Parts: sequence; C-alpha cells; structure tokens
Amino acid sequence: MFRKEDITTVLMDVDDTLLDFKECARENVRGCCRKNGIEYSDSMFDFFLNRNIILWKRIEDGLLTVDELHRTRWAGIFRDLGIEADGPAFELDFIAGLRDTSVPVAGAHEVMKYLHDRYKVYVVSNASNLQQSTRLGKAGLMQYVDGIFGSLDIGFNKPSREYFDYCFSQLGGTTPDQTVIVGDSLNADISGGQAYGLHTVWFNIRSVEASAQITPDHTIRSLSDLTSLL
Repeated sequence: MFRKEDITTVLMDVDDTLLDFKECARENVRGCCRKNGIEYSDSMFDFFLNRNIILWKRIEDGLLTVDELHRTRWAGIFRDLGIEADGPAFELDFIAGLRDTSVPVAGAHEVMKYLHDRYKVYVVSNASNLQQSTRLGKAGLMQYVDGIFGSLDIGFNKPSREYFDYCFSQLGGTTPDQTVIVGDSLNADISGGQAYGLHTVWFNIRSVEASAQITPDHTIRSLSDLTSLL
C-alpha cells in the first residue's frame, strides 16, 4: 500500500484505462469491413477481441513482436473464421483507423484533471507515441499529460525492465517508490510495475478474475475510484 503524500508521479495506461478499447476497436472494425467489402458481425468482433488478448499476452511475455502481430493478426482471424479476405491489407486499415478512434472511459476527463492538478502524469503504452497522442488529443485528454512513453518508440515493451529503465531515465530523478502505475493489464502494468518497485493500481474494467500470483496495491472497478486513493 502507499500514502498519497509520498507520490509525485502517476503512470497511466491507455487502452482500457483511459480509452475504451472495446468500443474504439468495434467502431474501427466496422469501418474496415465497409472499406474491404466484408460483412461485419458481432461474432467476428468477439473472435477478434479474444485473439487480440492472446496475441498481446505473447508480446508481453516476449514470445511475439508487434511487427509479427501486425503481419499475422487479421490474416489468422480470417483464416480461422473461413473468411476470404486480404488479412495484411485489412490490418493496415485497422492500424490506421485506430488512430482516429478515441472513446474515453467514463470519468476519464475528471480523473485526469484531478491527477494533473496534483502530480506529474505520464502515459505508458505498448503502442507508438504518435498513435496514443493522436487518440488522447481527439478525446481531449492530452492537456493533462506531461509525456508519453510508447514502446514502439522506446524499443522495449511493458513489462520489461528495459522499458521502465527508459521511462525513469526521462523522469528527472523521480524514483519508483514515488510513482504509481495505473492500468488494466495484470501482466504489463501490475506485475511489470511491481517488479520495478512501483506502487500499483489495477483497473479491473472488464471484471476479470483476479490472479493468485499478482496482488496489486489497490484494485478499482471505476476510474473515478482513483481520486479516493490519490
């Protein structure tokens, strides 16, 4: 546990922390289907969500690169669903379209303003600085962000130690024990943060089952709950 008076810096994840990834992705997939002449269905979208979780877990575990995900994700989904479509072309449209989707999580504006009035606030993400700054800007949240640490620009992914080494090399003397990381991923955000000595808040936005191996300092189910902790 931590005392808020000891905290100077908050690291915020983006997808399913500040932005609702499910709704952003749904909007994007619908548009990509229209462009590529593919019939959209909720079952196809649900299949994508499940496959995407598996692939990103492999990235966090160091078993897959982001480039490999981009080469294979939609190609594999279409293959497994028996859909005749150009997976790599659809992937390019999906990545481009994702930059234009920015559905904030409930309470994101109020919470980010609250945090920015009291702490330094940085974004930590396994995407690019450009993608996340564009999306957060469209959502009106960039005004509350002091900087972005995108893994595609850094060259290392959360939860690697090298990723956090880079972040703290840029934080001007801030130490891990002065820092809280907030995110939805038990692996990338919570386990990675704990291994580096950060305080952790798990935003269990999807009400998934807790892990017996990973115990965050705090668990919240609404982003607004963060203001009672910090």
